[in-house]
This record gives sequence, structure tokens and C-alpha cells, in this order.
Amino acid sequence: MFEIFLFVNPIGIYCYDTEVLIKQAINELNIDTSFHFIPITNTEVIKHDIIRRKKDGQKAIDIPQYTIAAFQTLRIYHAIKFEYGNKKARYYLIKLQQALNRDFNVYSEKLQQEIIKKLNLNFKRLKDPKISKYIDDSIERDKQLAKKSKVYNIPTTVIYNESGNYNGIMLEGLVAHDKLIRLFKNDSRLIDEKKQPTANVSSVSSGCHLRLI
Repeated sequence: MFEIFLFVNPIGIYCYDTEVLIKQAINELNIDTSFHFIPITNTEVIKHDIIRRKKDGQKAIDIPQYTIAAFQTLRIYHAIKFEYGNKKARYYLIKLQQALNRDFNVYSEKLQQEIIKKLNLNFKRLKDPKISKYIDDSIERDKQLAKKSKVYNIPTTVIYNESGNYNGIMLEGLVAHDKLIRLFKNDSRLIDEKKQPTANVSSVSSGCHLRLI
């Protein structure tokens, strides 16, 4: 049983790609997993995603609009989690990321509402000021978890093998599919307390750092 923590930008380009790659690897290997989504946003996370989108060839992004969208998405995610549970909150996040992955400029409040409607959620209920304190507390808990886990880059994936010694493997950045498959298959070797993990960048992918935690 693998426990996976995904620290993601709620509207990040690489975050959606990372989620897809991990799920593909899990389905291919038919392994049991438990997922935890931890959406994080701040000025650094926003800046890095805008740079990545420009490198991907996306058109100029309105930075103020992007900032508003990131924080709105974060709050709605936590509101859904509070009112309807983790499963629907994750589904909402994935569907929005999917819509924005190749072009942030399609973002609008109408798009948010369409996704919420497809989930049969009440938009007014999610915007109720009465749950604002819970949302603030929930966001703060995720920030503290990221700090405790020493997450410095987004996306970051932390994988624990519950049947092993419960050391964790931290992956920073986007992981290539074939390297991720090898990582899951060789997990017992990589997290053996008596051995050192192959922690150089090329051991996972050219854009990903790996370390034992």
C-alpha cells in the first residue's frame, strides 16, 4: 500500500501533468494507493507556473487575473472539502486543471460554476461566509504540512510505502512515466534504511529531484 501526498498548484500546468503520470503508473502496475491532495499557492508558486506556461508556448497571461484565479480556486477547493468531502474536492481540482492546462486564458468564474454544477454542488453554499473560518484554518494546516515536509518546490510528490519501513521518497518536479514505473517497482531498494537512495537528478528524470525523507 502506497500513501501519496501531492503538493500542487491548484491551477498549475505541471501539477496536472504530474497527477496524470502518477495515476497512469498506478493503474499500469495495479497497486493499492491512498491519495492526499495538498494545494499550495503563493507568489513564488504563481511566478514559476507563469514562466512554465510561457515556455510551453502559451499566450501572455494577465498576472493579476491569474493570482485571483489561483486563490479563488484554493478557497473553493477547501470549501468543497468541508461541505462535500475530499473526493469531490479532488475531482473539482482535476477538472479545472484539465481545462486550464494548455491555455489559462479560458479561465472564468463561469467555468468554475460549470464544473461545480456538473458535480451537483451548490455554488452559493460554497461561498457562504459562515465557512470562511474553516477555509482559512484548512489552508493554514496545508501550509504547515508543506513546511513540516520541507516542500520547497511545486509540484512535489511524496511517496510512502506502508508495507515497508515508512521512509518517504520525495520527488520535486515532473517525473517521466518510465522512471516513475521503475521507482514503484524498485521502491523496496530505494527506501532501504541500510542503503542510500540514488538521489541525483538523472536517477528519476532530467527535470526531477529525488531524495529520501
